Amino acid sequence: MHKFGGASLADAAAVRHAVEIVRRHRPEPTAVVVSAMAGTTDALLAVARQAGAGESRTVASLIARLRSRHVEVARSLLPGGRLRADALLYISDLFAELEALAQGLRLLRELTPRTTDYLVSRGERLSARLVAAALEAGGTRARYVDALDLIHTDTAFGQAAPDFARTDRAVQRILHPLLAKGVVPVVPGFIGATADGEVATLGRGGSDLTATLLARGLGAARVSLWKDVPGLLTADPRVVPDARVIPQLHAREAAELAYYGAKVLHPRALIPVTGRRIPVFVRPFADADSPGTEVSERVGPGRNPVKALTAAGGQALLTVTGNGMLGVPGIAARTFGALHGRRISVSLISQASSEHSICFSVPQPLAEDAREGLEREFRGEMARGEIDGVEVSPDMATIAVVGLGMHGTPGIAAGVFSALAAGGINVVAIAQGSSELNISVVVEARQAAEAQRRVHAAFQLSRIAGGAVIQPERMEIVLLGFGQIGRALAALIARVRRPALALTVAAVIDRSGFVFDPQGIGPRRLAALAADKRKGRRLAETSRGCAGTAEEAIAHIAGYALTRPVVVDLTADDTAAALEAALTHGMDLVLANKRPLAGRRAASESLWQTARARGRRILHEATVGAGLPIIDTYHKLTESGDRVERIEGLLSGTLGYVLTEVGDGVPFSRAVRSAMRLGYTEPDPREDLSGMDVGRKALILARLLGYRGELSRQAVESLVPKWGRTLPLPRFLKRLAELDGGWKRRVEAARAQGNALRYVATVTPGKIAVGLKPVPLSSPLASIKGSDNQLVFTTARYKTNPLVIRGPGAGAEVTAAGVLNDILRLAGA
Repeated sequence: MHKFGGASLADAAAVRHAVEIVRRHRPEPTAVVVSAMAGTTDALLAVARQAGAGESRTVASLIARLRSRHVEVARSLLPGGRLRADALLYISDLFAELEALAQGLRLLRELTPRTTDYLVSRGERLSARLVAAALEAGGTRARYVDALDLIHTDTAFGQAAPDFARTDRAVQRILHPLLAKGVVPVVPGFIGATADGEVATLGRGGSDLTATLLARGLGAARVSLWKDVPGLLTADPRVVPDARVIPQLHAREAAELAYYGAKVLHPRALIPVTGRRIPVFVRPFADADSPGTEVSERVGPGRNPVKALTAAGGQALLTVTGNGMLGVPGIAARTFGALHGRRISVSLISQASSEHSICFSVPQPLAEDAREGLEREFRGEMARGEIDGVEVSPDMATIAVVGLGMHGTPGIAAGVFSALAAGGINVVAIAQGSSELNISVVVEARQAAEAQRRVHAAFQLSRIAGGAVIQPERMEIVLLGFGQIGRALAALIARVRRPALALTVAAVIDRSGFVFDPQGIGPRRLAALAADKRKGRRLAETSRGCAGTAEEAIAHIAGYALTRPVVVDLTADDTAAALEAALTHGMDLVLANKRPLAGRRAASESLWQTARARGRRILHEATVGAGLPIIDTYHKLTESGDRVERIEGLLSGTLGYVLTEVGDGVPFSRAVRSAMRLGYTEPDPREDLSGMDVGRKALILARLLGYRGELSRQAVESLVPKWGRTLPLPRFLKRLAELDGGWKRRVEAARAQGNALRYVATVTPGKIAVGLKPVPLSSPLASIKGSDNQLVFTTARYKTNPLVIRGPGAGAEVTAAGVLNDILRLAGA
């Protein structure tokens, strides 16, 4: 669905460009909606006003100029022949009718909304006829379809509301057959028909509304609104020079911006496609290759909670105050009832919790009328001294900061007020809904431009992915587990140098106890603790170490006023209780430990529910692919509207390494010990050999896809023989060589069939399968060597050519790097 505004149809050259845009989207079924040519609607309204006032000479001049302009465009666009002759005849007949209508208005001296709508509807009809003819002249099958046959409305002339059900039926009955024949329907925007068949205009944004109404009825894939702007911007570029195009907005965000002054897209135009998954694109007519701004119900990543800001000037602030208002029901109702009686719209309301005052903003030209209405309504209370009076503060402006991601994101309001305070800008009134979609402040109009520039800069909206307050932040890391990965992570954290981030390790915890320093454990101290751990010493036995469980350590740490503590679980233990405690105490979580998310579904969901209830976050990239961006890839795919149908591949760097070694002739027992020495295995290698480590990873991925079940033993093939499953670890390792012969025969049998042995996990929304598989030597899975992982995403978008992620999937350094990346994501770095 394409809609071209008046500025996009200013002259013959512009119409040709519009025709070319439509042709570029063929043979895709296409419909077109057009506005009147630039300036035509204003000229027709002038004709109506002047005719109603009896100004015959002025009316004749206006009509002559309009006729001449449309004739000129028709002659320039259309070659000689039937198309030009038909267009010129239509223009002649239409303007003859317009002259007759104007003559009647001059005689009657009465201009009603009904008559005005009937008169101005000619602008869109003229341009639609010309565009349809131009498409035909260019070799595209097109047909003019009158909007009165499609758009059904009520009788609110000048601001008619569409009847969705009747419009849907008409659109499907009339347009579907044309589209099926490869015909491009060209429909005049802005107008519709009442139940009696009279012309009614749809008001401001009416042509955009026509486009979305047709898209709704047709079930269109998208709507492109071609405008004279590059898209929806982060601010008014006339005020904020470095404002930039917003790639994607939620429909509610766009509606908020429109309400508070952004004129590019009227919120009414979005109503027909609400809940229909039809994205609306605001695109620049001058640059047809630019994507512009997508407006849809898709919720983007919450990394940039503030999307844009806008301002509504020309406001006055009215304040009603008085001690007699306290606890008296109905004061607010009477206040706004008085304004409603005078048809005065209120754009912002603010009331103190003490109920001593209530203030609101109205358009400044209506301020005195509003004051008069309120004084009349409360004249009794004012006479008794219960209400002090109605104060009017003129020359105000409302600044609205908008973003769906502001909900639940702390510090946004503080960022707004800090930015204004730094500029010496006084906030006169504040309003914020419980949805936190919009923070509105009232400032003096003379300071409005500077206020917009200050807020825009504070949230770095001029930069890609701007929208968060960038300020130095301290983050305290609590390492739950201080084995090889923990020690590697501590070393990486010490090397982080970010100007807006201060990372410090505040605590390390093992099974014996913990070491904690609220000011941060310095690099030397961490190095000493790492050396002690390598020697087999427990943390509780070190200097200033405390004995205790993980839960006790968390409770102790929570008693201190930390800025932003983050618990990083690097263990392979069941730490659900400790993690629940951490969330309850307001700590975020970063997990490399799979068990909390791969246990019973009820326990896993409880963790997520606690996080949501406490406003905390859980990141767990390292639970699946060490440092590979597997979880992140899944989220980016789904956030962009894709659907992941299947994930398959090698999820164990340990088993990948062992099977590669065995395939190269290394005895199985030696390959396992080598993997242990290199830090690829869990402390007990049977965790890896049992396949349960891979199974847990598969379950985590499957739950992302919507899998509702548990991980059964039957779904996972174990490489540990039954006799070795209950032995103490030293005895198991001593007997490991007994398996070498069997593994050698397995490898040789697979090779004889042209295969290699690989341990493969496959997950879908309904199934998990994990086990040893012979794969052809030509397969990409057979080419994986050593500890590398490989994941294949099959999605609705990546179906015939799946998306592949490949890289190191084991090792302390790699896993530590993946964990650090999650920490930095939490910090917004």
